[in-house]
Amino acid sequence: MKLTMIPQRGKFLARTLLITATALTLGSCSLLPGQVNDALGRSTKITADFENIAGMYEGNEIMVLGLQVGKVDKIVPKGTFVEVHMTIDAGVKIPKDAIAAVISPSIVTNRHIEITPPYTGGASLSSGEHLPKARTRTPVELDTMIKTIDQFSASLKPEPGADGLGPLSGRVLYPVLNGNGQKIRETLDALSGALKVGIDNKDAISNIIIKLNELTSMLADNDQSVRDFSNRVTAMSGLLAEQAPGLQATLDQLNAFLVNTSTMFAGHQDQLAESLTGLTNVSNQLRANSLQMVEIADTVPLLMQNITNAMNPQGRYVRLHTLVGSPLSGEITSLFCERVQMRADGCRTGNMQDFGPDYGLTAALLGLTK
Repeated sequence: MKLTMIPQRGKFLARTLLITATALTLGSCSLLPGQVNDALGRSTKITADFENIAGMYEGNEIMVLGLQVGKVDKIVPKGTFVEVHMTIDAGVKIPKDAIAAVISPSIVTNRHIEITPPYTGGASLSSGEHLPKARTRTPVELDTMIKTIDQFSASLKPEPGADGLGPLSGRVLYPVLNGNGQKIRETLDALSGALKVGIDNKDAISNIIIKLNELTSMLADNDQSVRDFSNRVTAMSGLLAEQAPGLQATLDQLNAFLVNTSTMFAGHQDQLAESLTGLTNVSNQLRANSLQMVEIADTVPLLMQNITNAMNPQGRYVRLHTLVGSPLSGEITSLFCERVQMRADGCRTGNMQDFGPDYGLTAALLGLTK
């Protein structure tokens, strides 16, 4: 009997272990992909600040163009705002300048977060990045709308003691509407056209609203700088107002000077024309001889230096070395040699230095005696 029970207990234990392992495997298959994505960094985790997160719960969807791309992980109150932790699915990219908006599909329903615009290229958000309140939007609550409508309705009811007269009573509304039907129709037609244009250009209008919101946020962040600039402009305006009499006197003197100058020019316009003509001729001559003027400007300092070096103030004499060979060399020297029948080297070269220390004067005198 014992020999038959032991194998049955072994089979039962093996079946139990097999069922347990199968259950653990199936359970882990449903949890593993998200854990693997988180461990490998495939999903993107971001946070965002919202002014109001009513109707939002952990696990709610994150959508782009109506398609779910993630979920809400955690909602953390931060006093005047709420911080929402979100996980974006692996493979989904979010633009760097994205805006997160809480969307309510209907009045009574769970809300979801819509991220816009969709990614089309360029830089994208990475894990750990944060969207401040300037980049989030929350819808107007139903009770706020009802309260606003109630205040509007209360403002339209007749005031006590006014005999039932209110903004919409017949005795008040009739004079306003009487005879203005055509104008009202034209106004409604224009409003309809404006609304149609607004619908056709809703993306552009949305971008304008976003830019205006960014501008107002920037002005709010730099409120002190704007106030300082306004104060400086006010101070400058006050200073100009205080100095107005002095400025007026200065402008009057300047006007008188211009009047006198114009009168003088008008009385001597012929002389001015001749002077300007002569000045034009001088400038033309200077421009035509610009190279020579440049050369003179370059050589005059050297000339003055040579004159200074040639003068001896102590001995009261001037030391000069005259080169007579340059003006006498050439054809004149050759012609002179032929006339006096000289055969010196200078006659052959035409250079005065080749005649010797006496420049050939001895040979020339001998040639004249022949």
